[in-house]
Amino acid sequence: MQSAQSVMEQSSKPILKSAMTPPGIKTILFHVHNDDGLGNRIEVALSIARAFGAHLHLLHVTPIEAYTVTDAFSVFVSPQIMAVLEDESAKLREKLQQQLANEDVSWGYEDVTGELMRNLIHRAALADMVVTGRQPHEREFGGPSIAFLGNLLQSLGTPLLVVGDDASAIDPFGPAIVAWDGSHEAANALRAAIPLLKVASQVRLVAVEEAKERQFPSTAGLEYLSRHGVHAELSERPRIMETVEQEILDQAAIDGASYIVMGGYSHSRAGEFLFGGVTRSLLKRCTVPLFLTR
Repeated sequence: MQSAQSVMEQSSKPILKSAMTPPGIKTILFHVHNDDGLGNRIEVALSIARAFGAHLHLLHVTPIEAYTVTDAFSVFVSPQIMAVLEDESAKLREKLQQQLANEDVSWGYEDVTGELMRNLIHRAALADMVVTGRQPHEREFGGPSIAFLGNLLQSLGTPLLVVGDDASAIDPFGPAIVAWDGSHEAANALRAAIPLLKVASQVRLVAVEEAKERQFPSTAGLEYLSRHGVHAELSERPRIMETVEQEILDQAAIDGASYIVMGGYSHSRAGEFLFGGVTRSLLKRCTVPLFLTR
């Protein structure tokens, strides 16, 4: 069985740089999880890596508990399960390495056995963005759930780009939507997304009419962006549809948005990090990537 130390494969390709390469995103941590959406997530990460001349670091973690079997008296490691998982891990690594060998980006592949959350948090400390997926399908083991994403976001100082199953590619230079409710979380997300927003063809702050008081007015977000050279438009939408997330998705569809920037709204219950209603709903049904911070 592999130890907690990583098995690392590194490309020899240099990071592409030119006078046109935008600054801000130079290391992307990619969470490798072998599900139906893996190919889509890879394409999204590659698109951003190419646009920014960034290094793509792929991390595959086999949870240590996947090797174990529990009976009435003890917990033990199953040699049969170990052999199957290590074979699957090797095949996955070879598949992705073959794909990446033909790409014009710098990349590295790290294969470890250990605790998933701890490994992601550790590697994210020196990353500018973490790319992962949404909820797993029922037949999949160990994929990110909403609770997992919430706990990960709470522990990271690094933005998450959460890719949907339908997002087979992303245009980093395309239109962007910022979901704005005037909260500290929305302000934090706006600030963290500056590298992406500076290269977007269009930036729109979407403020949906709600009863709650806003800590920061929409104009404060526009002023902040303007100081970074980002011209943004403001859409203050009345609450016509059933939910706030429907209003946001409707505007994203109208603009053909490449991604949505939003804060990871949350509250604590019994020490567990939970997403609020709007974020949770978008994680379940949003077809475009979500750029999240807390």
